[in-house]
Amino acid sequence: MLQIIKRILLKIVDNIDSGNSNMTSSDQLKILEVLKEYTDKEVRLSKYQACKYIGLSRASFDNYVRFGSLPKGIKQQGFKELFWTKKSLDKFLKEREKKEKKKEKNNV
Repeated sequence: MLQIIKRILLKIVDNIDSGNSNMTSSDQLKILEVLKEYTDKEVRLSKYQACKYIGLSRASFDNYVRFGSLPKGIKQQGFKELFWTKKSLDKFLKEREKKEKKKEKNNV
């Protein structure tokens, strides 16, 4: 199956390189969306998993989101629950750590 996908993608690339691509803008966008979906695999966490990952209660987590310290959850079509990316949570943790170190410096 992967070999078939590879052949199709290589054919598309060859057509683009030779200037023979007859794809419409709509076709190009569709292909781009599908490829992005499969290549941009970020770890997605539910609210429960996100709370556990960063060590916060659900109420504290909601407060951080409300005040803009944490990003709002992302809605994915076909799913009821919001999710957060591990990347965005790591960014929050780094910023929080910097603030704590800065507080410690100021208190010394």
